[in-house]
Amino acid sequence: MLGLAACGSPKPTLPPTASSTSTLPPVSTPAQTEAPSATSTPDPLPAANVTAFYYLWYGTAAHDGSWRHWNQLLHVPPDDIASAFYPERGPYSSRDSAVLEAQMADLRTARIGVIAVSWWGRGGWDDLSLDALFAAATTAGIKIAFHLEPYQGQTAASAVADIRYLVGRFGSSPSLERVARPTSGSSSTAPRPVFYLFAPSRMPAADLKKALGGLRGTADDSIVMIHSPKAATATRVGGDGVYTYDPIGSPDAFAGLVAGCRAENLICSSNVSPGFDNRQAVATAQQLVDRQSGARYDSMWQAAIAAKPEWVGIVSFNEWHEGTQIEPARDFTAGARTYTGYEGAFGVSAGDAPMAYLARTTYWVNKYAPAG
Repeated sequence: MLGLAACGSPKPTLPPTASSTSTLPPVSTPAQTEAPSATSTPDPLPAANVTAFYYLWYGTAAHDGSWRHWNQLLHVPPDDIASAFYPERGPYSSRDSAVLEAQMADLRTARIGVIAVSWWGRGGWDDLSLDALFAAATTAGIKIAFHLEPYQGQTAASAVADIRYLVGRFGSSPSLERVARPTSGSSSTAPRPVFYLFAPSRMPAADLKKALGGLRGTADDSIVMIHSPKAATATRVGGDGVYTYDPIGSPDAFAGLVAGCRAENLICSSNVSPGFDNRQAVATAQQLVDRQSGARYDSMWQAAIAAKPEWVGIVSFNEWHEGTQIEPARDFTAGARTYTGYEGAFGVSAGDAPMAYLARTTYWVNKYAPAG
């Protein structure tokens, strides 16, 4: 999400440094996908309670006529990009059907059942890219929720109008994520679409509560997850749950947040992340949380599973600007730029390194949501 500070969040306190190496079993990376035989065992289904935050904002000169996002902060793609890491498939277009197909396959490999796609308002690049994403997700059996981002002129009323717009547009799609869960925000027992509302503190709480109240009991009633580290924030505005989206914060807070949500009849999504590095994407508010050869990711997953939240959110699948991605990356050197991939993470050998975080995600998802 292009800088926590840029989106209005306060600068978090860095957690204590964990061990630089994981003490868990080495990761086992998946082999190349082969056509299933008549006697092969079907792949485990993606976990419906695991969501990865997903970004649809990338473009390339070859595919789209100009670079988008990879060239942020005056970087010059394809060798020089606005990321500390380099994608295994190179800087890509989010409108390339082959890329979307490969990404959906990555998600299934990791047993991630849902993506929360970053959305910045009607008529924007990401909004106009949604049809292709829904088509790819439908083919792969991946569900889609929406991450409503701050945009100029956004209000509580416009955010709810956006929910109605997106439900109206994609409500008939089999890939729209729907969850049947009555909460303190809505007593509905029907399956409802899922929306994440980032940085709601920009809106007066009374306005947001009134706007969400107007959504309840209608055909567009939705599960609205509120970005906050406190259950009380969602209760105050009439939301259905909370999510943290904090790749920098300490996992020590998970247990208290889950307990608070249970007490308030709210959904809790504890968010895990492998690390953070936005130094190639922003000129100010640069921050780094080292991945510690995978130990950071392991510690967050361990804490999340111990706290037993209803959902786990992964920050992120492909937010390359902030270095939170688990999408495959590789070592790459071009001119003055040297990118380090995932070499050494979880004890993975060089050839398997690009898939290290996807494979480790599979490991943790199987612990959190064992395949039936």
